Amino acid sequence: MRKELFSKTFVLTILICCFCMYVNADDTGIEQRFNLSQIRKFQFQHSDSSSYYLQKAYSCYSGSKRDTIYAEIMLLSGTQTALQGNTNLALIYYEKARGIYTDQNHKYGLIEAILNIGEIYYNWANFNEALALFKEAYQLAIQYNYEILKVKALNYMGKYYHSKGNFSESLQCYNQGLKLAEEISDTIGIVALHNKIGKHFKTIGDYPKSLEHFLISENLISGKSNKIELATTFNHLGNIYQEFKDYKKAIHFHKQALKARREMNYKEGVAKSLKNLGEVLLDINDLDSALLCFEKSNEICDEIGYTKGQIKNIQNQGVIFHLQNKSKDAINKYEHSLELSHRIGYTIGEMKALLSLAEVYKTSGYFKQALTFAQKGLNIAIKEEVNASIADFNLMFSEIHQNMGNFQEALTFYQNYTVLYKEMINLESNRKIAELQTEYKLSLQNRENEVLKKENQIKELMIKRKNQYIIFAIVLFCLLITLVFIVYGMFLQKKKANIKLTQLNDNITIQNIELERLNAKLKRSKDQQVKLFSIISHELRNPLYWFRNLIQMLSDRLDSLDKEMISKSLNSLNESANNTFHLMDNLLHWSKSQLGNIKFNPEPLNINQLIQDNIKLVSHFAAFKNISIQYQFKTDFMVYADRVMAQTIIRNILSNAIKFTPTKGYIKIACLEKDTFLEVRIKDNGMGMERKTIEGIINSKGTTYIPTTDQETGSGIGLALSKEFISRNGGELFVISKPGYGSQFSFTIPLYKTKTPQSKKVELLLN
Repeated sequence: MRKELFSKTFVLTILICCFCMYVNADDTGIEQRFNLSQIRKFQFQHSDSSSYYLQKAYSCYSGSKRDTIYAEIMLLSGTQTALQGNTNLALIYYEKARGIYTDQNHKYGLIEAILNIGEIYYNWANFNEALALFKEAYQLAIQYNYEILKVKALNYMGKYYHSKGNFSESLQCYNQGLKLAEEISDTIGIVALHNKIGKHFKTIGDYPKSLEHFLISENLISGKSNKIELATTFNHLGNIYQEFKDYKKAIHFHKQALKARREMNYKEGVAKSLKNLGEVLLDINDLDSALLCFEKSNEICDEIGYTKGQIKNIQNQGVIFHLQNKSKDAINKYEHSLELSHRIGYTIGEMKALLSLAEVYKTSGYFKQALTFAQKGLNIAIKEEVNASIADFNLMFSEIHQNMGNFQEALTFYQNYTVLYKEMINLESNRKIAELQTEYKLSLQNRENEVLKKENQIKELMIKRKNQYIIFAIVLFCLLITLVFIVYGMFLQKKKANIKLTQLNDNITIQNIELERLNAKLKRSKDQQVKLFSIISHELRNPLYWFRNLIQMLSDRLDSLDKEMISKSLNSLNESANNTFHLMDNLLHWSKSQLGNIKFNPEPLNINQLIQDNIKLVSHFAAFKNISIQYQFKTDFMVYADRVMAQTIIRNILSNAIKFTPTKGYIKIACLEKDTFLEVRIKDNGMGMERKTIEGIINSKGTTYIPTTDQETGSGIGLALSKEFISRNGGELFVISKPGYGSQFSFTIPLYKTKTPQSKKVELLLN
């Protein structure tokens, strides 16, 4: 028997040597595993790096398309495409991985694939199929004792029960998963489950406890590389602060979540963040900005086929139209939401749409239609056993019957609502009972495990005593293996050096890409500064030249000049100084606008007062050329604009009119109200311009040179600055001119209303 044992040991040793030689010859296997580890490292941290290593893994792969390495590539590819919103392709990858793992009897990978498939079905609102997959994965994780996968499965199962309104069962899954995650120090699992438990307490109205769990998640996830879970935590914090009506914090956290999801190119997450941001804006009655958020979110949902997200956005658009008293548009949105929800079997969406339709018809006085929709929604809620929705529909029936004057029926439905609401409030006590039951079950299971461990120890001891003679064979076997691995280690050392070199090359490549981007940014900044300095020096040269000549002439000929000539010269000096100051002011504002340093501070302004102030400012120049400025007003118009920008606009256009108007000419100013805007017209009988010159002014960036009536040149900076400031204030610039017939410059500016113009609000909230 011992001879046979030694013979088998020798054969086994030879086989191991052959296997090691085969592994040494396989250069690509090590590199494949290195690339896969890099994918897992960057998957939830940096989308571009993850894609880079995924492509390398594909290019290095040379094995059978039925082995576990290929299955892992498929699994990681599925996660990558799911993040980018292509869930159909992700499902194909996951199914391929599932098939390979099943064939190879690789249980851990199989459970991961099943959970990922279940998550896609859940996002598609195929809840029953999703639950079946979650339960299958959980049973396999228990059978093979994969603790971290048990945590994931419990998380998904709790999510399902929560969406179906079974909050006690949901919380039991979350608490069981959290306890297990803490035992195995699974930080990401702990964060995810604290987020889920926080969402549970938010649903039942215990907002302080909900916030407590979200803040625990934020503390644990800070500094971690998982941007997906970080964004989820920010998203929950934004939602809970919205409930606290702390809208500033709510918007802050939703923007943080939006930023992280955009960096990850996580399209579904971006759509969710835009929707949540829109809901905060809806709460603060900024309906235009909220509608814009919902529209942008819906575009992404439509692009990636995220129907559930489309339903929620369409529903929110209906709410906005309802608030704007656009009942017909609201009904169209709610019916569209109902049709989509019914198509994919999303019962929560159906119930919400039916409740909204009942609300619109109730508000409009069509009580019969309202009762019809409320009854349909109540039937679904009863069938799905969603107690929260049953309570909502009972309250709706009570309000409809109260409006119809059926006070007895209204009282009955309100009593039903009260009973259901109390049952939901009592969920907290049910949670305590569920926790105790869970702890008791876990205690029993631990005791059973201890008994099994002791039995196994006894069996192992018996086996060791019966087979002591095997020790000698094992020692010999170990000596042979040691010899093999000494040879293998020498070869492996070289492989490790090659891997490190590859890693360093990859890091250098990534750093070079970032360095090129920073160099390009620096070059653009430098070019912009050079351009600013060249324009400023060019513009100041001409007025300073004449200013110097006048002073030199006065200095040289002061004794020979008469009083009238000295007065004219001083007037010219004064005009030149004022023009230079005005030019400097324009150049300063223009350079600031080019560098992005001008702040926009709109306020209610009296446009008539602004125009009169600027007429006084330029009256000296007009009098010098004997130009009359005609302005009469009948109404004190109030506009909503930045004071400094508005003054600069009017001053520049008036100054240009004086420059290009001949002696004894005229300038006419008029204000016309157009819808929500005021149009200011400044017309002169000056030189006029060709069409090509007008287009140059409209499209210029401050480098168009035009001769004036005094043989000077205008750079166009003033008009370029005016055009930019008009645009910043939400208006437009118009020019009408013909050579020899003068020019008319018109611009629009928002009239003052009770709220800030939409453009400014959207700029502040979405940038």
